Amino acid sequence: MISKQPPLERLTTGSDDFDRILGGGIPVRSVNVLAGAPGVGKTLFALQMLFHQARQGKKCLYFTTLSEPSLKLVSYMQQFSFFDQTLIDRRIVFADLGSAIRSKRVDETLKEITRRVEREEPAIVVIDSFKAIRDILESAWAVRTFVYDLAVHTAGWGAASLFVGEYTEEEIATQAEFTIADGIVRFTNRRQDVSAVREVEVLKLRGADYVTGIHSFEIGADGLAFYPRVRNPEAISAPASPSSRVSTGVSGLDAMLGGGFPQSSATVIQGGTGTGKTLLSLQFLMDGARRGEPGIHFTMEETVDQLREIARGLGWDLASLEARGLLALSYVSPVELSTDAFFHRAREQVERLGARRVVLDSLTSMALGVPSDRRFKEFVYALTKHFRSREVTLSMNLEVSELLGSSQLSGFGISFIADNVIQLRYVEVEGRLERGISVLKARGVRHASDARRMTFTPEGIEVGAAFGDLRGVLTGLPVRSAAKAP
Repeated sequence: MISKQPPLERLTTGSDDFDRILGGGIPVRSVNVLAGAPGVGKTLFALQMLFHQARQGKKCLYFTTLSEPSLKLVSYMQQFSFFDQTLIDRRIVFADLGSAIRSKRVDETLKEITRRVEREEPAIVVIDSFKAIRDILESAWAVRTFVYDLAVHTAGWGAASLFVGEYTEEEIATQAEFTIADGIVRFTNRRQDVSAVREVEVLKLRGADYVTGIHSFEIGADGLAFYPRVRNPEAISAPASPSSRVSTGVSGLDAMLGGGFPQSSATVIQGGTGTGKTLLSLQFLMDGARRGEPGIHFTMEETVDQLREIARGLGWDLASLEARGLLALSYVSPVELSTDAFFHRAREQVERLGARRVVLDSLTSMALGVPSDRRFKEFVYALTKHFRSREVTLSMNLEVSELLGSSQLSGFGISFIADNVIQLRYVEVEGRLERGISVLKARGVRHASDARRMTFTPEGIEVGAAFGDLRGVLTGLPVRSAAKAP
């Protein structure tokens, strides 16, 4: 019979999100390398973790080598909210290895590290930059010996070690410290068109069920904020019963759907520019607010002030609904979009507001900030599943390029993800443009299959009768039906 092994004791990093990526935190007694180019956030992360652990009452030891002196580090850290001067020397001790390293004597350097560790008895030891030690020692044999001896000592100390270094991808694959290390975390700063995206990846972490793949992070006043990569929820709720309906806010559209959107479903509303996608979305949220169902409008096109102005023209006071906690408007620029960060913040906002309805306006703008079609589809799929698991009814706008003529199902190949697809379109009738609406898809629902007139009124959108006197409406260029024979 195989006995169940006790879980590894771990040290939290100060970021709940990064702890989840690591599978719970940094294992105690482990040797970890933080690798990446200069300026990507390695040192900042190490210090952020040290201040967090110091607040928990843990002793921390930070060795500087030949890269940055401790006074400069302390001065730089003062701009971040996690910095606490009272912890310096009392809980966080800085020590300089510069003179020992310059001697180029492996035993002298190791002796100095051992002496300080045994005196301070820290829970965490940081050596920054460990790469500087490698560069000074020169020979591969000396480096391997030093790393091996240091690893043996760290196991006896009972401390977790973080070796910070400016390593390239090739060096990670070949150098001795990475072979001996229990954990390898790589920080990068990837160029994306004219902007840069900060990313982190756990390449190795012995004994941990860490989240593989590339995650994004940002550096702000609080330090590093991590956003685990978008994944499906661990538990996906079963679809709600088709009999459980959520009104669209438009009685005529509810009738076409046999009562409204199925609860917790995901809908794509697609159409050309000016066909009424944003207005229909606002009407959906307004209806929810009247019923006491909070909603969020995530906009990447109109700003929040523009949305309020559009609504004011229809007599809708969005500000009062926002003040009562029934509506939230959130603007995100598609130019600066990080899907992981957006996904993280969107879930937080939904949970904080207790939202039952969510609008994403629009998928077209969001696609501008996603590096590949595949990643875009993965993101939309995961988004719909997460919101379904929280019993949120989701509506997503999608602009298509057709003005008149035959239409595509969707320009981004995401219609298979949606439960419902609503098509808005222009129809030319005797030289004037009218608007039409049709339900292309409604999973598990018996829906109307004809195209019906849609008009803008002072109160919002109204859906009326079908274009009964016309044929070829779905082409956008209908003709009058032939008169019936007497």
